[in-house]
Amino acid sequence: MWRLDEKAKRKYAAAERFGLTEELRRVGWAGLSAKDSGRIGGSLKSKRKT
Repeated sequence: MWRLDEKAKRKYAAAERFGLTEELRRVGWAGLSAKDSGRIGGSLKSKRKT
């Protein structure tokens, strides 16, 4: 069984908030568009600041 570290858990949670889980399962992290990746990264960055 795979165990995810906290950073990976936050990334998956952010992808779920943006409705990207199906696309993520289909194409993987590398297949996401720059726009979608930026949205996920931006949300993680803003959550970390607060």
